[in-house]
Amino acid sequence: GIFVEPWFHPLATSCHITSVTNPIQAGIELPFAGKAQILGYCAVVELLANYVKKAPGYKAGDLLGASYYTDENNPLWISYQE
Repeated sequence: GIFVEPWFHPLATSCHITSVTNPIQAGIELPFAGKAQILGYCAVVELLANYVKKAPGYKAGDLLGASYYTDENNPLWISYQE
C-alpha cells in the first residue's frame, strides 16, 4: 500500500479524503463512521484479550492463550518466551 497509495487510492475520493500521502491529514479528514470502525475494532480486540485472560488455564504474559496449544517444556516455546 505504501507504494501504490499515493497514485491509486479508489476509496479516498468516496470518503472525501484529499491528502492520501499525509496520514495525519487523512485521519483528520476521515469521516466519523470510519473513525468509529477503527475504534470499534480496537475495542473488540481488547474485549477478546480480556475474555481469554479469564480462562482457567491462562498464564500471565501468555500471548492470548497460545500456551494452551503448546507444551511448556518445548525448547522452541521456551526460546520464544525468553
